[in-house]
Amino acid sequence: MSLSRAGMWSRHRAAEDVRRLTGAGKVLDIGCGNGRHMIFPVSVGMDNDPRAVAMARDHGPVVLGDAHHLPFRDGCFDIALLWSVLNFVEEPNEVYAEANRVSHQDPVYSLTNYAKNARWILKERA
Repeated sequence: MSLSRAGMWSRHRAAEDVRRLTGAGKVLDIGCGNGRHMIFPVSVGMDNDPRAVAMARDHGPVVLGDAHHLPFRDGCFDIALLWSVLNFVEEPNEVYAEANRVSHQDPVYSLTNYAKNARWILKERA
């Protein structure tokens, strides 16, 4: 992964690496934000923020929805992406299970732990 001046890895480069390494063609980007990862041959974005969905539409089809209850049938994507999503949801295990349900391959995820949003880590330790 490449580093940017901000000190974080480049998400676009990471998406390119996932595409190259997995050979995935049909990808669900859960928590797609503005759609910057939607670079696969068939990318579908999903986010729970209407403003993000509006921005992501420039990159392909996008669905407004809840990551805990994905509105897609079992195995309909090659992979599901969960970049910087698990630390923002109420039940990360449910979201991961849903990503696994809709993808042929294991979901690809990136854990980003911003201290203020690390409530699920604290729940696991309790």
